[in-house]
Amino acid sequence: MSPGRSRAALLFGALLSVNASYTLLIPFVPDLEERAGANPTVVALTFAVFAGAKAAAQPFGGMWVDRWRPGDVGCVALLIAAAGIVVTAIARDPAPLLAGRALWGIGEGLVTPALYAGMTALCRRYDLPTSRMTGNFGTFAVAGFLLGPLAAGIAAPFGLDALFLFGAAVTAVTAFGLRWAVPRDVPPPVEEERSDDTATGAATGRWWTWVLALGALDLFTNLTYSALEPVLPLYLSAAGGESARGAISLVFATGLAAFGVVSWLLGRYTGKLGLVALARVGLAFAAVGTVGLYASAEVWPVAVCFVVLMVGQAALYLTARRGVVELRSAMTRQGKAFGLFGLVSDIGNILGPLLGVALYELTGRVSFLVIGALSGLLLVAVAAGARRSRAVPSPRVADGDVRTVVLFDDANPLELESGRTLAPVTVAYETYGELDDDRSNAIFICHALTGDSHPAAHHPDDRPGWWRHMVGSGCPVDPDRYFVVCANVLAGCSGTTGPTSPGPDGTPWGPDFPMIGISDMVTAHRALVAELGIERLRAVMGGSLGGMQVLEWLLRAPDDAEDFLIVAGTARHTAENLAWNAVARTAIRSDPEFRGGRYPSGGGPATGLGTARMVGHLTYVSEDLLARKFGRERRAANGTGPSVTTGPFAVEGYLEHQAESLVNRFDANSYLYLMNAMDSFDAFADDRPCAPFRRRPGVHLFSFDSDRLYGPDHARYIQANLAARGLPAEHHQDRTTDGGHDAFLLHVPSYLRGVAEVLARQPAVRGADEAG
Repeated sequence: MSPGRSRAALLFGALLSVNASYTLLIPFVPDLEERAGANPTVVALTFAVFAGAKAAAQPFGGMWVDRWRPGDVGCVALLIAAAGIVVTAIARDPAPLLAGRALWGIGEGLVTPALYAGMTALCRRYDLPTSRMTGNFGTFAVAGFLLGPLAAGIAAPFGLDALFLFGAAVTAVTAFGLRWAVPRDVPPPVEEERSDDTATGAATGRWWTWVLALGALDLFTNLTYSALEPVLPLYLSAAGGESARGAISLVFATGLAAFGVVSWLLGRYTGKLGLVALARVGLAFAAVGTVGLYASAEVWPVAVCFVVLMVGQAALYLTARRGVVELRSAMTRQGKAFGLFGLVSDIGNILGPLLGVALYELTGRVSFLVIGALSGLLLVAVAAGARRSRAVPSPRVADGDVRTVVLFDDANPLELESGRTLAPVTVAYETYGELDDDRSNAIFICHALTGDSHPAAHHPDDRPGWWRHMVGSGCPVDPDRYFVVCANVLAGCSGTTGPTSPGPDGTPWGPDFPMIGISDMVTAHRALVAELGIERLRAVMGGSLGGMQVLEWLLRAPDDAEDFLIVAGTARHTAENLAWNAVARTAIRSDPEFRGGRYPSGGGPATGLGTARMVGHLTYVSEDLLARKFGRERRAANGTGPSVTTGPFAVEGYLEHQAESLVNRFDANSYLYLMNAMDSFDAFADDRPCAPFRRRPGVHLFSFDSDRLYGPDHARYIQANLAARGLPAEHHQDRTTDGGHDAFLLHVPSYLRGVAEVLARQPAVRGADEAG
């Protein structure tokens, strides 16, 4: 068994143990009165105190997980739970009994976010499918619930003390198994130019809003099931008879077994199914199954309907948890995300029995129709919300998908700065928001080296974008206010014509693609803006390579936009910048699989491209960030000692993760062409003047002190040269983050606030001769 699978088995073993202990006490409720003088009120409190302590502890466990390692938090949490089990076992009056249950519940609450974060860590460390892992999680969770009463029944002859003390010992052993199960050398999710999320990942934004939404979905799921836990036995036993107990056992055993099997199947075979689609399936089955219970109180019809309901429950369980796992904006705060999720989710377990019994007492079996109708209404709401979020009411774009347009053809080829021509030229682009009637609210975004046309998610079921903190509802570039356009650059590999596109002979261009420059990218962008019928943009903005494009656009056509925002940009590469890129190019070209750039589709210099990415990424992050996140920490041994073939340090694992994420999505020839365009760019060479303008645009430079690639000195060089050409620029210098060059992609409040303030200003009407 591989290390990843063996660790996953230990994690699921811990989950099995935790959930078994959750239901272990149920068969021994009658013994509590004799042992600890527990009257019915105290019995109720033993369960309520446990549930309340568990729910309240989850957010604290989540915060702890983010500050420490999930495996370590889980170990301590289970040791606390074991202590609570021991106190419960030896309690001889109500006060110690309730104290033991509270301590037990705290341990269970603290371990819950640690288990989820541990699952996420295993997925990232060993590239395990999140959908399959989440499905297995559901299967083992319900297996644990079934195992508790079963174990209690088998061990009943040994007595409550012996059973609980044995359970405490198992929990303590499980604690250390969980500590080993969660890997310690997981690559931290430092954000990149483009996220490598799965296509079904949840959209990002304010992470807690999505967590609350997913928690609310799980709250509804738990409320529905826990409402039926007391109601179905009342329904089945209404006619009386000795067989009622057997019927109740049969219905619940069949339904829970279906939940476990379906969770496993959904996790294994629905990895590519979107979260909204999965939620729809779950709500549809839940609605049909619950409404069907109204028809008959006979055991077999009830059992069949309950199985249908539990199929829906499994789908909803997987939707909610997979959503949190795949929520990229919560990736660095996975513990807090699952802590908040668990707190909200558990409210359903508390309210469900109370509301279910009250509704059944008032309406009888009509309560099934009411609960089923609630599932149906939520299904309609989810479907309507998904349709509304997908709609982009633009005259030229009907939905949020990538669109392509041919902007140059044989009759009108693109004339490149190299002197060659290129035709046809297809440009891939995406838009967000709606154009105003006067078409004055359009913002064009230029992406960085390995970005694409997808800066943000279009709807909750969409993958996150590479500039998720800048573009989106409530962000500086808000699609509710602006019409946002982003296009893949010329020579890219995400839909726009480049080395992977068919050449004159029908095969990919490869190394025969003509050399292109930053000005050629801008020519294609301006042609797209004209095609969209936009005469003057509200702003042009971009970071890194995107900043180069913005600067070139400003010098060539300053009347095209009200404002130009250059973020972490440069006017030309220094000798050091050129040297780093030379090493990266050498890594790619020296890979035997490069084959002079004529590698087959699906092949190519994976090792060389990965090494180039590692070299480049070292310039994107700051030394302080590397020291803070890694220092000299070592990788987990994984059962083997360090060797010369596997570096011993955690920072190496992080760089390997960055390399792998790029290789899986980017073309090596495109990387070389775009690097060459960046190296060749020299905005102010030969005292190049700025094109004449009728209205002087606003120019804004954003730089970061921790940026070792294009730091504040680069911004000041641009500022001085623009001032000499009659284009004074504001320089916004950030000193708050150690994020390095990649800070322009991160959540840096002062920087994002500065961009928002620039865009919120009313465009100034400045004459060409105004100095400031």
